Amino acid sequence: MVLELSGEYLIKLENITKEFSGKRGRVKALENINLEIKRGEFVVIVGPSGAGKTTLLNIMAGMDRPTKGRVIFAGRDYSDLDEEELAKLRREKFGFIFQFFNLIDSLTAFENVVMAALPTDLPIREINARADELLAEMKLLAKKHRFPKELSAGEQQRVAIARALINQPEVLFCDEPTAQLDETIAEKILNDLIAINNAGTTVIFATASETIANKLRRYATKMVRLEFGKIRNIETLRSV
Repeated sequence: MVLELSGEYLIKLENITKEFSGKRGRVKALENINLEIKRGEFVVIVGPSGAGKTTLLNIMAGMDRPTKGRVIFAGRDYSDLDEEELAKLRREKFGFIFQFFNLIDSLTAFENVVMAALPTDLPIREINARADELLAEMKLLAKKHRFPKELSAGEQQRVAIARALINQPEVLFCDEPTAQLDETIAEKILNDLIAINNAGTTVIFATASETIANKLRRYATKMVRLEFGKIRNIETLRSV
């Protein structure tokens, strides 16, 4: 395993290119991406639909591999990790919040949160206590036994946030997490994510909405503008 000499950056992308096969041949979803993220940052990746935001998140999170380039997390080069090791890294270090809540309809809110921690070595009593704590933080403890269809869209997204935090991730990846919500509920979810970042979790937030990006400017550390698979601009807003 290759170790990064400097421990300054939690995530480092070096010359990342991702190609897919299309009807007209090879298509570059990402091209020559270089990005460095420190522990505790709140990074906003903004760009239109099709810019490559989801592909970039997937590569950073080890859910997809680049065609070229290196991804380094906490000194670990992903190219040195097999699929089992990458899965372990995702399970133990990363949390994910998506545009679509991806809750299991047949499970209660509590069970959806608990399920994410079952593959770990944590005792079930500790998992249950942690799930209750997170649902309380999301103001959903009174609804822990309700099924997703019995919850509002905002409540479902808060269950998804609790699920993402159950394993106490170092990095929280957010892919358009407010896109399906009305403005008032979206504002509450943004405040939840800001609080999570203030508590020490690194947050990487992708959005196509300039309005959302502008709302996050005062809290973000970096604003990364992505267009046609390329980084057009990286604006440093504050340091950590």
